[in-house]
Formats: sequence, C-alpha cells, structure tokens
Amino acid sequence: MKETMRAAVLRRYHEPLQIEEKPIPVPGPGEVLVKVRASGLCVSDIHIQDGKIGTVHLPYTPGHEMAGVIAAVGEGVDPARIGEHISAAIDIVCGECEFCRTGRTNLCRSLIRIGFERDGSHEEYCVIPAKNAFTVDPTIPFEEITGIPDAVGCMYNGLKNQAKLGIGQTLLILGVGGLGMNAIQIAKLMGATVYATSRKADKLEVAKQMGADAVIDTSCEDLRTRVAELTNGRGVDVVLDNIGLEWSINEGVYMVRPGGKVLVCGYISEDFKVNYQEVMKFEKEILGMRGMTRQDMAEVVELVNQRKIVPYVYKTVPFEQINEALGLLRDGKTKGRVVLLFPED
Repeated sequence: MKETMRAAVLRRYHEPLQIEEKPIPVPGPGEVLVKVRASGLCVSDIHIQDGKIGTVHLPYTPGHEMAGVIAAVGEGVDPARIGEHISAAIDIVCGECEFCRTGRTNLCRSLIRIGFERDGSHEEYCVIPAKNAFTVDPTIPFEEITGIPDAVGCMYNGLKNQAKLGIGQTLLILGVGGLGMNAIQIAKLMGATVYATSRKADKLEVAKQMGADAVIDTSCEDLRTRVAELTNGRGVDVVLDNIGLEWSINEGVYMVRPGGKVLVCGYISEDFKVNYQEVMKFEKEILGMRGMTRQDMAEVVELVNQRKIVPYVYKTVPFEQINEALGLLRDGKTKGRVVLLFPED
C-alpha cells in the first residue's frame, strides 16, 4: 500500500477546499481503515465551509457520507472483515449515557461525528471505529451506499421515530431535493400518501418518478390552496420541512391538521417564530430531528440491500472536482445528492 493519499482539506472558512497529500492513517485498536470509493456531498458541507458549525476545527477534511471497502484492521478486529463493502455510521457514541442506553444514540452526550468533529470521507482513506462500519451487499453501487447514513437515514429516523408516520396518513414535503427524494420512498414504504413541493419543475418530475402522489409547483401555485384541495380542507398529518426558513415552518404549522406534526429538518434560519394560538388551540407539534440511531442504520442498510429503498443520486463527479460540485450545491443547481467518486486503484 502506498504511504500517502489525496485529501480535500478546509484550511480557512469561506475559501475553496485544497487537494493535498496526507499520510494514510493507521487503524488503532477497534478501528478499520476504509478505502473510500465514494463520498456524498451535503448542504452541511456548505454550512461547514461557511463557518456555521461551531464544533468544527480547522484544518480538517469534511465528508460524512462514506462508502468504501475495508482495507486494513486494527488490533481486536477480525481480519476477515478486510474486503467488506461498508457504509459508515456518522455518530461515534459512548454507549453508556442515558440516551445510548435507551437506544437514542443520535443524542449521545459524548457524540463525535465523522466529517464534523473528526476527519471525514472526502479523502482516499479514512479510519473509523469498526462498530461504525456496516456491511452492505457488494452489488449495491458505491454512490448509492453514500446516502445510507444521512440522506436516507435522517429521513428514516424523522418519519419513523419522530413523526411516527403510518398507513393511510398524508405527508407534505416542503423542498424536495437530496433528502426529500428519499423521504418519498420511505413514506410510501410506510403506507402514506405523499405530496412534494418545489419551485423547480425538473425536481417535481423526479419526485413523481420516486412515487409522489401529487406535486406542487410553488413558483406558480398557491401552496395553502393546493393543499386544501388535495386534502378536502382537512390538512395533512405531517409536514416535513426540508427548507428551514421562518416562512417554511410557519407554512407547515398552518397546513397540518389539528394534532398534526411539523418535522424540522432544514436549518438555514437560526431562529423562527410561529403563531402561538395556532399551535396551542389545535395541539399541533413542532418536532426536531437529527441524524439516525444505530438501530435505524441497521434497518436502512437492510432495506437498501433488499432494494426496497434505492438511495437517489443526481450526479457523480470525480473527487478532483469537489469545489465545482460544492458550487453547484450552493447555487441550488442540483436535483438531489451529488457524489464524489474515487478511482479503484
């Protein structure tokens, strides 16, 4: 094995990432070395580049949607794992706090995240705890595997655990894109009726292909009027807000039925305000969500292995084009996840 690798390094906020040579890390006890084959780009990468995530310390390598092959193992890890195709759970957890003990590992009090508080997958090799490496069927394309721990997993956690979406319920997705395309598939699997919104007709076309029952073009249709028509004035059971602006959360609150839930996923605005009376009188709920639990990860891997969920990938680009790809994401010129591909050798 060679001694150095290429890595995308963020040295200063508001500047492009630098492609640099770094030593290939060595896995310690309980760790594995992953040869990264694909790494997904996320809006969080933009927030990190803009200095909006305070737990990040420069210089460092971002990337939290990893797909690859185990290339080496540290002490205490079965050497038979070498060669496994894996997806990496983002959260490194303590396993001992009250949240870990009760299965809510995504809220671990000692949480460290791959691609946030420690170097991530925008590099040719990455060391992670062996417990974070989940084996995936080798027939699944690497670019699809990248979506498991975030683009799919986050939506799965939100809809299953927080919203408790079920058979016969209705879901409205505000801002269908990299996350929303996967949310459509998950919601349909749960037996729900799905409505998706966007200001871009091409995204709505993809949403219909993913299984959306109806789409709303908010560039030319009144959102509240259309939702009232689709639900016969009842309102939807759940709104998934993938936009994260004050107006989007308020729209969600008004469009859910009494007792309905607004699931907050997008996080552009730092704060928001809503009509207190609307929430109080009609027992509406605003729910946060972050990441996924370890159990969610295991379930999503199985659903992907069975092809019951096919993570949506809009575009793949060579690793060297990371800054151009981030520019597309920043300018809103994508219809879903953009994934970096690394050469096999």
